Amino acid sequence: MKDRYLYLLGGHSFQKESNRQFIEHAGGSNARIALCIMNRPGWEEYVPLFQQLWEDAGARNVQVIVPDQDGNLDMVQAERVLSQATGIFIGGGDTELYHQYYATGRFKELLIDCYMKGVPIAGNSAGALILPEVCLISPQDNVQGKLLFKQGVGLLTKILISVHYTEWGDQPNLLEGMRTKEIKHGIGIDEQACAVFRNEQLAFSLGEAVHSITFKDFVLDEYMIERVTS
Repeated sequence: MKDRYLYLLGGHSFQKESNRQFIEHAGGSNARIALCIMNRPGWEEYVPLFQQLWEDAGARNVQVIVPDQDGNLDMVQAERVLSQATGIFIGGGDTELYHQYYATGRFKELLIDCYMKGVPIAGNSAGALILPEVCLISPQDNVQGKLLFKQGVGLLTKILISVHYTEWGDQPNLLEGMRTKEIKHGIGIDEQACAVFRNEQLAFSLGEAVHSITFKDFVLDEYMIERVTS
């Protein structure tokens, strides 16, 4: 059985080593990558950047999944692309929108199926936040300006993820989310960092800092913070 890999990037999509390893596990020169992004101004300009980065790592076959200008996602096309994909990359942006399109309904089912078959999945920022069972959205990441919880894809359980962690000063929000949901483990990922999970366990980090928080006692508010090593 193939190992299952998740690459959770904290805010910068084009981290060279993280993408190189992602492509390697996706099949290298034989990789077929599904790039899932949002339809927002200038999105077309980002696609060649991904293509060049992944081509440098050996992969040339990239198919884009994106809602149309009316906000509709072609699920027939999405299912076809995902069924052939050997790697899936979910981009960053509006986390609530990414959740709406890529962490619900049939698309969620397809992601889970691909992952369980050993297809590596990478997510940057919003794309990383939607992958655990509980999707934690920082007050700095939504128009309501408050901590939000949504049901995520569910590829990771009993853990909360925070992105832009140091840059947003998001530790208090991650801790509050952990207390609220009584989840003992949290991971804060800086913008130039990537947390790599193998078979649902945190394996190592790439790039800058990845921070691991473990609650010892919710009542006494005792917790420990460690930096994850590469």
